[in-house]
Amino acid sequence: MKKNTALLLAGLGTLVALSSCQDKEEAAQAAKPATKENQLERFLLAEEPPNAQPVSAIFGSEPGDEVTVTGKIMGGDLVLTPNRALLVLGDAEKITSCNLMPDDHCSTPWDVCCDDPDVIKTSIATIQAVDENGAPIKEGFRGVGGIQELTHLTVTGTVAEGSHAENLVINARGIHVGKTDEFMTKVDKP
Repeated sequence: MKKNTALLLAGLGTLVALSSCQDKEEAAQAAKPATKENQLERFLLAEEPPNAQPVSAIFGSEPGDEVTVTGKIMGGDLVLTPNRALLVLGDAEKITSCNLMPDDHCSTPWDVCCDDPDVIKTSIATIQAVDENGAPIKEGFRGVGGIQELTHLTVTGTVAEGSHAENLVINARGIHVGKTDEFMTKVDKP
């Protein structure tokens, strides 16, 4: 089971790092909003945890390390996994989501396809909520506490077993939901 989870997470990390643009509507409709009965709501925190660090600052962490990380849901076409408690959190200080690009030619506003792939690899983390067996909960994060693409989060948790230099995975204990960027915000060129 752990081996399968590690392979799934490694694949997700690779998919995110190497993915490029696809159809906006298709990606936006990939999952249904969460319901009130969603078991992921127990992870929500009313207060933002102190001393959060951006994703890139905790990238050298080892499995078992306790971390508090902050970032934005971005990184590729599929950043919220339907029917699994998995999401991609990107370091907004190191990578730029396409909604902030003046010549936005990307198919999804939360993609980061214009950034250097080597920077992307060390600026994204997979966040997961796991069950008592260590497997991702079989519900998606979309809609939980307002979570969607481009939502800013602060997450407390533990670096998961199987994490390594090219695939940082964090088992969430708590998630504080911040603001969500507008999907189609444009930055004017100077």
